[in-house]
Amino acid sequence: MTAARNFVPGIAMVAVVLLARDAHAVRFATRPLLWHRTAVSGYYGEGLPVGNFESNDVPGDGNQAEGPVDWAVEVEHFAGRTWSIGFSTAHTTYLDKTDPTLETNLSTYSGFFRVVVPTATAIRPYFRAGMGAVQVEFEQDGAYRFDADYSFSFQAGAGLLWLPMRWLGLNAQALYYLGSTEDASLGWEAADYFGLDVPPVVGFDVQYFAFAVGVSFLFP
Repeated sequence: MTAARNFVPGIAMVAVVLLARDAHAVRFATRPLLWHRTAVSGYYGEGLPVGNFESNDVPGDGNQAEGPVDWAVEVEHFAGRTWSIGFSTAHTTYLDKTDPTLETNLSTYSGFFRVVVPTATAIRPYFRAGMGAVQVEFEQDGAYRFDADYSFSFQAGAGLLWLPMRWLGLNAQALYYLGSTEDASLGWEAADYFGLDVPPVVGFDVQYFAFAVGVSFLFP
């Protein structure tokens, strides 16, 4: 009977020690770098028009004298260990080669999906794609600014992600943007300005690459 009374408290003590050890291990285990985390990112780079957008046929299109400025702000949540869903607002400004006072401004608002390839290295490649809406804006310095209707936009590309710290990520990426803007109307204000009977349209589809570097802040 005495042995039994000593055995039961001993088992209880061993159980407490094992549970405490497991709790300590869970508390100090390495947490996933991306899973269930939210990232706020900023990108800055340069655009490269392609297709009809880079032709010289229409003043104000991608007829760019110098590298156009491209920037974006994004918020995403890693719902999985290696993939995220997010929202992006991206903006690019093109200057006309023949008329430096004429700007073509592009504003793209889209949702996107990013997949990070798990590797044993500190730098991880990723792929991403998204869709949303793009607006083309023509601005003549001191004369006018006409905004086209929003049109469907698609984007896809790839990049590299480096996490030097748990809360900090550095990105380098290339994205291809395609906007169905050829029939987007500039409105009656543009028709009145140019003396037309019907509202003018953009006249070309927006197609360009954006090469950018970015900084991401991850929470929590």
